Parts: sequence; C-alpha cells; structure tokens
Amino acid sequence: MRTYKHQFEKVIEYGNLAKAINRSSLRKRDRDDVYDVFLNPDKHIKKITKQLLEQTWKPRKHRAEVINDGITQKKRLIIRPDFCYEQVIHHAVIQVMQPIFYKGMYEYSCGSIPDRGATLGQRYIEKYIRKNNISNPPKKCKWNKSNIKYVLKLDIHHFFQSININILKQKFANKIKDERMLWLLNTILQSNIVSFEGQDVDIGLPIGYYTSQWFANWYLQDLDHFIKEKLHIRCYVRYMDDMIMFGKNKKELKCCLEKIREFLKTLDLDIKSNWQIFRFDYIDKNGKRKGRPLDFIGFKFYRDKTILRKPIMYKATRKASKLEKKEKLTWYDACQVLSYMGYFKHSDTWLIREKYIAKKISIKACKSVISKHSKSLNLQKKQNSDKIKEKGEQNGDNIQKSRKD
Repeated sequence: MRTYKHQFEKVIEYGNLAKAINRSSLRKRDRDDVYDVFLNPDKHIKKITKQLLEQTWKPRKHRAEVINDGITQKKRLIIRPDFCYEQVIHHAVIQVMQPIFYKGMYEYSCGSIPDRGATLGQRYIEKYIRKNNISNPPKKCKWNKSNIKYVLKLDIHHFFQSININILKQKFANKIKDERMLWLLNTILQSNIVSFEGQDVDIGLPIGYYTSQWFANWYLQDLDHFIKEKLHIRCYVRYMDDMIMFGKNKKELKCCLEKIREFLKTLDLDIKSNWQIFRFDYIDKNGKRKGRPLDFIGFKFYRDKTILRKPIMYKATRKASKLEKKEKLTWYDACQVLSYMGYFKHSDTWLIREKYIAKKISIKACKSVISKHSKSLNLQKKQNSDKIKEKGEQNGDNIQKSRKD
C-alpha cells in the first residue's frame, strides 16, 4: 500500500491557501467577514499559516440544527462551520488530499464528487440494461438477459452519523506518514461533538463540512473493491451510501447482501432495514409489462426506457406554473428551472417537458438571466482584484517610503 509524506507543507503553501480562500468564499462575498478575508488574503494567510504551524488552531464547538432536506423533506442534523478559518482550512486540506482520495476510487462512485453525479450512474445503468436487452448479442458479448433478472437495492443506516471516527483516524494513519498532517486531519475529525438541545452529541462526520463528503466516500472505498473484486458483481453503482446491483437470481443477491453486511461490521456500519431484492422490469411473451422498475438517483429505470421519479416531475411542473405568474425571473428561479431541465434532458420525458414546462416558461429567458448574473459577478471579481492590486501597490509604496526614512 502506497503511503504519503510531506502533505502538511502542501496545505500551508501560499498558493494552496489563496485558492482555498477563493473557493470557500464563493457565493458568500456579500458577508462582511468573508469579504474582508477575500479582499486581504495576504494578512489572513499569514494568520492561518501561523496557527497551523504552531498547532493552535482548534474549531469551536458548534450548535447543530435540524433541516428538512430534499424533495422528501428528510430531517437531517447539520452544522454550519465558521468561515474564519474553518471553511478555508477544510478546502485547503481537500485540495491536497484529492489526488490521494482519487487513487483507487471506484469508477461509479457518483455522490458528491466533481464531474460525477446522478447522470454518470444513470448512463452506466442504462448502458448495462440496453446491452443485455439485445435480442441477438454479438459473439464477443458474454452477457445476456439473465444477468439482469433481479436487483438488490440497499443503503446504510444513518451513514454519516454512524461513521466511526477512530476507524477513520486509523485509515488515515495507515496512509499518511506525516505527523503534522495527521494532527490537522484529527483536529477536523474531533470537531464532531456538537451542542443539540442542551446536550453534547457525537454526530460522526458532520453534515455541513466540506471535508465530510470526501471522507465518507473514502471510508467506503474498500467496500467498493470488495463488491467488485470479491463478489464479482458486474453492474454496481454507489451514490454516497445508496447502492444498487444486478444479479441472475435472488439467492445470489441474498448471499451478496449477507457478505456485504459482514464486511460493513468491520467498519462499524449496518445496512438499513428497508433493503429490497426484486424482479426487474420485463415484457413477457404476451407483451405485458411485469416486474418492477428500478427507482434510483432521481430516475425510474425500465428495460426499454428511463423516466423521472414522480416527486421530481411534480415539483418541476409546479415550479413552472408558479413562475408563469411572475413578472420577472430571479437568478435563483432561472437556476432551478435549468436544473430540472437537466433531469428532463437525460430521460424519456420530452413530451411532459414540452407540455407542462416549455409552454409556461421560456428556457431561453432563464439562460439570459443566468448569463447576465454571471457577467455582473465577473465584473465584481475584476473590481475586487483591482482593489487588491491597488492596495498591494499602496503597501509597497509605504514600505519603500519607510525604508528611505
């Protein structure tokens, strides 16, 4: 197993911290504390570097809050990290750790990873289903329809909350041979004790930390290799802790389920009780549709088509009806509409899009609103950079004057 040294030096490099400030401040620069750091990066980079070198940086104890997340309005316990300098350090650490996380990452681990997402998993599932659906497959194709008879769908019980911080620390210790980097990683991990309803609560990996999504995916990397290399599952997709896999029969998938359960025990995790093994959608000899479609990552997969999940479809059409009555579109409204368009674009729901959305709201108008907003942001960035440059020149002139004096 490859190990890594001298990672701490990369974290405190000026370029890495400047990049972290720029990224972590996106869409927050209207706040005074964020704007000050963005406008005076040199001063704050010196402070961050000093705190990290002296190992005096320690995040404060946060107060957790409950939110209703997503279309299903699922209740989640989240925390909001401080910008100075918690969020900046989180970004600086991940920028250095990304190459390590990518090394050995499963190709179809899709959740919360740049340039990967629901669309990647959707394309892979569709390709597998369609390829197996060929009536006369080529000789080189070893797969056939029997490989996608049944589907196993499962997820992990309270995944982020159940992650054992001590096991994660040990995983980092096996990989990172840099004492100062391990101190920094452990400091981030140990800030998981939060105040909630007057009590101290251990929330595992805190939802709300930029680091948590990366740490969580890396925590399950060994599981991905186990499923592909030991269980030899041909089609397997994981979206954070939600997993699906196809199999020839129920017995095979049930056996895989028990082996996955045993493997997860080594990570101190457990499978949620709502796991399912079901007959995948098919059309019988009489032309009747039987079995069940696969409901996953916002889509419903049939053997011959892919449609949107109903809650997403209803929410998109209702949003279009509301915006039809508005006189002026905001940037947020336009972003929401185009986000839904991504779902429609990658599914067989073109007629619904044309009937219930395109007739009520102009996609071209939404793109125009977003374009104008991005231009104003670019102008603001230029003005900010000019201010920083001007301030730097003034500081340089003052230093020269003081030297002459």
